[in-house]
Amino acid sequence: MTTISASPFIVDSIWHKTRTSALVQISALTAITVLSAQVIIPLPFTPVPLTMQTFAILFGAAAIGPFKSLIAQFAYLSLAALGLPVLAGDRGGIEAIFGATAGYLFAFLLASFVVGKLASRITTKRFQGVLLGYLVGSLIIYAMGATWLAIYTEKGFYYALLNGVVPFLIGDAIKACLAASLLPISWRLINK
Repeated sequence: MTTISASPFIVDSIWHKTRTSALVQISALTAITVLSAQVIIPLPFTPVPLTMQTFAILFGAAAIGPFKSLIAQFAYLSLAALGLPVLAGDRGGIEAIFGATAGYLFAFLLASFVVGKLASRITTKRFQGVLLGYLVGSLIIYAMGATWLAIYTEKGFYYALLNGVVPFLIGDAIKACLAASLLPISWRLINK
């Protein structure tokens, strides 16, 4: 059994660090974020849809690191700001970015950086390490998202918790376990 690289990020371990590889990684995570936003389950009682974005963003951050994942999320929001229909439900434009889900969208920036940073300090080769990173990232997204939802709707924090956090807890727990299982398995596969 040989180890390919000592890098804490799986993508760097299978692809040499170059400007081109960094650009491809950023572009790929941006595209994956766009696609994951379109995997949507609308919930009739909340303006916040259930998507696969958190999985893609947090898994991607652990895979490529803090700076590249931050740039990828900035690119995603920039595409949306330019009016491209990249947000959940094929929405785009300034109005969509600063709507009810703005807190979640802008939380993607901070969460991706923090999860990427955690991945550089704790092992992403073990279930517990990935799970911890995913949970921290999810808490950031929930906190910023629910806070903005409460402000935007003017219905208070209790409303925001009931409509912007609670409905997503089970799905995010499943996504966290999926990410915490897949990344260590990926490490084992590339190190064979």
